[in-house]
Amino acid sequence: MAITNVRTVQRCEAYPAQSDGDPTIMVVYNHTFDDSTDDALPVTTTVVKHLSRYQELPIDAEEDAERTATDVTSEDQLVQDICAAIWTD
Repeated sequence: MAITNVRTVQRCEAYPAQSDGDPTIMVVYNHTFDDSTDDALPVTTTVVKHLSRYQELPIDAEEDAERTATDVTSEDQLVQDICAAIWTD
């Protein structure tokens, strides 16, 4: 049987706006790897992600960075909902 990976949100924390004017979010995901034929599994690991409303993407070395909205579509629906709620204008 193949190893499965189940990602779940362990917690989200929203932090107030700083100098850039937008709140940020810290998301803690638990990844549980399992295989019913492996006695050493399941194993759970933790991944922490920090999300900002915008990313600074460099255009080239001689120009200022361009602000691009952070794509959260690959995040859990709960995280997407929190981002939508706190990143409103």
